[in-house]
Amino acid sequence: EQLYAAVDAKPKVPVLELRRTSKGRGMVALEDIEAGQVMVRVPMRHVIHVIEDEGTGADGDVRLAKKLFWTLSAEAESENETSSQRWELYARMLPTRTGCAALWDEETIEEMQFLPAVESALRLKDRFQLEADRAVQEHAIPCHAMMWALSIVHSRSFAVCNERGKRIRALVPVADLFNHKSDEPAAAGALDMQLGEGETGEAWHLVMDAHSKPWFQMSALEACIPGEEIFINYGHETSAELLTSYGFIPDPNPSEYVPLYQNMHELLEDDQFLETPSFPTMQRMREMLISSRSVDAPLAIRPGGVRSAGHLLGCLRVLYAQDHELGFLHEKFNVSLGELVFEWEESLDGCPKESRRKEIERLAIRQCSIRAIELLAEFPTTHEEDVEILDGLKLDLGKEQPEEGFGQVTREWLHSEFLDDIESRKVVDFVMALRYRLQLKSIIEQFLEEVLKMGFDEEELCMGETF
Repeated sequence: EQLYAAVDAKPKVPVLELRRTSKGRGMVALEDIEAGQVMVRVPMRHVIHVIEDEGTGADGDVRLAKKLFWTLSAEAESENETSSQRWELYARMLPTRTGCAALWDEETIEEMQFLPAVESALRLKDRFQLEADRAVQEHAIPCHAMMWALSIVHSRSFAVCNERGKRIRALVPVADLFNHKSDEPAAAGALDMQLGEGETGEAWHLVMDAHSKPWFQMSALEACIPGEEIFINYGHETSAELLTSYGFIPDPNPSEYVPLYQNMHELLEDDQFLETPSFPTMQRMREMLISSRSVDAPLAIRPGGVRSAGHLLGCLRVLYAQDHELGFLHEKFNVSLGELVFEWEESLDGCPKESRRKEIERLAIRQCSIRAIELLAEFPTTHEEDVEILDGLKLDLGKEQPEEGFGQVTREWLHSEFLDDIESRKVVDFVMALRYRLQLKSIIEQFLEEVLKMGFDEEELCMGETF
């Protein structure tokens, strides 16, 4: 309430408040809220922000992290007592630790086991460290404070465009207290298809008031009743992306997926399953896939089993079709999956018969299954071993790791010789890495279990003792 008033937030009488929730803490409705209703507005004069494309040579997240540090660390020296109190209140709402994987040690990051996720976390960790070292040398900002500020920016900042079309990165008091809720792929895909040019579908926007003053505005994505937590969507983020930048894993995460191929070129080069088609046919297949509207979509399996791998299976239909069959495969938006899929035009004369379509489908599913088995075998530990390790730790974190240290961010803390209980933190971080890899293995195993129920046998899938 104090922070809400200190930043001159609107409406004057709040329609929500911060409470303890199943996520640790979150924004809860005080009255009925309709979808699209404005929940909170904060004047940009009370928002810490930078213009991202200023051409200064420094990335927006780095400049915003420095600005956050300077704003909070200078609070006690401010001549404006109201401003000083405002940022002191804001600092109390920030955690001393977000839990993001980018701040873990390298050994713990490796415990995620999935190479793309490990590499992504290590890249961000290295970048954080590089920028922290520069901040020490160029601005005498303590290393731990810069690392902390970068983690806050990556986990709590918003991107918006101002009235001149410039992209702004902002830390917005009150508005940064909403928790994330992942969209189902079908809903997310349908929304993306409906958006016009320049539209984002996000809950937040920059608006101008009657006096041409800019405000940051947060609207409800869906209706809520009194006492219900209000969520926003941070984006179509995988669990690795959320863990690396935000420090938590949704359980379950409908936006998660496990790529079996990194891109379309890798899929086209995987010739271990296909009889080599003629050169003209291969060129036609390549053209269909590379020029498709969904060329950059993940070639992956997802929560929900075989049906949820629609895009990948559609691309494999193209590769298993014969030259005269390719003309009957068209890219369509699959409403139930929320993505573009190559599907058969069954209404056209000459379309392959159902028996042939089933044959191609079986070949496509078999290839996905073998790739999934190969990927599962690359993990150093099995699902069962991970569960045993997790049970042995007997560490109850709840479903998602909460942020820590609220009320402890002060000017003195920012300038102190930072001390952390590294060993206890390492155990918590390890558990989060363990949960992440368990989530991936569960998705793969759910897919394979369904395949076996469809009548495939282990010998056909070359499964041996892998699964």
